[in-house]
Amino acid sequence: MSPLVPSSPNVFSAEAVTKHTNISFKDGNIALLAGKRYFLVHQGLLCRHSPVLKAALETLENTSTIFSLEGRPVLEVQDSSEDMSYFLIALYDGIPNLSFTAETYGIISALLRLATKYQVQRLRNDLLQGLAITWPSSLTSWDAREAAMLDSDGIYEPRKCTPHPIFIINLARSVDAPELLPSAFYDLSRSPISHTAAGYIAPGTLDCHRLSDEDLINLLKGREDASRFLSTFLVNHLEGRKPSSNCIYMQVGNQSRRRFCQLAFENVFCDLLRATNSLVCDRSCDPLFAIMDGEMIYERGDGRFLRPCEFCRAEFHAEVEAARDGFWHSLPEWFGNIQVSVWG
Repeated sequence: MSPLVPSSPNVFSAEAVTKHTNISFKDGNIALLAGKRYFLVHQGLLCRHSPVLKAALETLENTSTIFSLEGRPVLEVQDSSEDMSYFLIALYDGIPNLSFTAETYGIISALLRLATKYQVQRLRNDLLQGLAITWPSSLTSWDAREAAMLDSDGIYEPRKCTPHPIFIINLARSVDAPELLPSAFYDLSRSPISHTAAGYIAPGTLDCHRLSDEDLINLLKGREDASRFLSTFLVNHLEGRKPSSNCIYMQVGNQSRRRFCQLAFENVFCDLLRATNSLVCDRSCDPLFAIMDGEMIYERGDGRFLRPCEFCRAEFHAEVEAARDGFWHSLPEWFGNIQVSVWG
């Protein structure tokens, strides 16, 4: 069925619908009907922003029988009145004050779906740019996002700040926004698989949201590839790691001191291995964090870990950066060969 239906007297009576008083204008020249509510708005504004609505209004002008409300011709759309109210407010006022949080996900989703449906490209671009702050395409932006998820006590609580990634994956599929998918899949891959397979119960509506079967398989495959990458990194860059050729401690005569940096990296390897194979911390299924944590462990200065010399640290830092960059660039391929124009 077409999303736009020129109205006729047989569809409804004037008594069956009510005006949305907050989004109706005395000089409005078109009645936009959504569900049981109508909006008196400006035809020129609709035509300026949406080629789909412009075409529908041109078709309406050529229709012999037109139903009217308050003396204005009626264009009926197959959207809820609530979603349409968000959409019209965005057309008139823009979205400069819209926050992209878990609480506003319903509004954002409605706006993005309608902006896509009615081809309002400016609004669609603004919404995707806002979502990209939380579901970015660059590793630098991802790290900034992750840092913002820490509360004042340093506790990592992303679900309090952002919509559930199942929402984002399903939304991105419905509006053809593949650039949101890799980071959303990666975010979801860090959650227990049993929770993801069971679906996410939305607190407000108690509706259960699930991935499609295809995307659940994509998630499992991507999670396996990410885990394999981390294991390979631990083996190749930490297990039995040799000191730098410029290692300060290798220049001293004391044999025990000559092994200082090697022992330091052995401690890091054991700690990361224990964390990634257990529930030692809440982020044990987060390879990007685990690789970075290999560096952070000896920088914390809590006395639990030896600190390698500056030359050994510099070499390991370069390897960590290269590994995390390679990991990030692999996400689209791992989670279903997602085709994105710009990534990384």
